[in-house]
Amino acid sequence: MLLLAFGVLFTAVLHLVAAVPSLKARFKQRVGEKAYGPVFGIASLIGIGLIVLGWRASDFVFVYDPPAWGRHANYLLTLVAFIFLGIFLFRGSWRQTVRFPMAFAAIFWATGHLLANGDLASIILFGGFLVYAVLHIIIGTANGVRPSPVVREGHNLLSVLGGIALYGIMTQLHMALIGVPVFQLS
Repeated sequence: MLLLAFGVLFTAVLHLVAAVPSLKARFKQRVGEKAYGPVFGIASLIGIGLIVLGWRASDFVFVYDPPAWGRHANYLLTLVAFIFLGIFLFRGSWRQTVRFPMAFAAIFWATGHLLANGDLASIILFGGFLVYAVLHIIIGTANGVRPSPVVREGHNLLSVLGGIALYGIMTQLHMALIGVPVFQLS
């Protein structure tokens, strides 16, 4: 569980840098303007790798019994999360309105999964991302962070359609990627 917790903390701290413009600028200056994107991307992949390895190595430790309706709420909240992910990715005008679509996606995703899972690894992973996302919105708002002013016309509808499509893909790949089936038909 320590590896999982470290992976979540590493990823959260790395992404909170983006919520503080002065820290982000110093980081960009230190690694170089052109290298910033690739370095940030590689560091993010390392964080995700640590999370996946930590998750797979974690034993099941019961903490609480999730509500009976939690699994169904998770389906809906995760769908909403993927729509917010679509808003982030497709960069329509809704991205300007929402300001932090990826953080809201993490909030919906984490909340849904906390309603469906009651084990310690889930609390570390989803609870950690929930705390991170709320902090990102608070710190980003306090620092006046805004999304890129570039708006792609007509991409609001694509945001929703793309989010729904990604949700559908993830429901199919969840077992292969995460090791847990989304739907149990038996």
